[in-house]
Amino acid sequence: MAPIWTDGAFLIEVKETMKSKNGFSLMELVIVLGILMPVTLAIVAANVYTFRVSETAQGSTIAIQDAHATIERIRNTSKQGLAQVTTTFPSGAAVAGFANLPAEQVVVTYPSASADPLAITVTVTWLDRNRNMARALSTWVTQR
Repeated sequence: MAPIWTDGAFLIEVKETMKSKNGFSLMELVIVLGILMPVTLAIVAANVYTFRVSETAQGSTIAIQDAHATIERIRNTSKQGLAQVTTTFPSGAAVAGFANLPAEQVVVTYPSASADPLAITVTVTWLDRNRNMARALSTWVTQR
């Protein structure tokens, strides 16, 4: 634009401000980023939380499956008598053969080895992100 000289001072023609302007100003971009960043961070945080809850639920599911498998082993052993159950699965002792979870331990407990029916509790403990987790299943077993 060519300057216009009038009385020793020159005037510059001014363009229409918003109508002919192309693109975004820096301030508009900063405002948009200020709005989008917290929303994006909230979505990422929700995704991480959902992933952690899913991992914990998966661990609980595996623990319950292992407890159920132990109960089935006990029921199969009960065909040979409750004395065989109490010798094969001593109260308070860990059951071998389970390593599906980090630091997993399966323990069978019962109040009285001579009871009939035998009240059995199978407890599965494991570590989930450095937290001790536990799930327990209880059942009654009698000689078949």
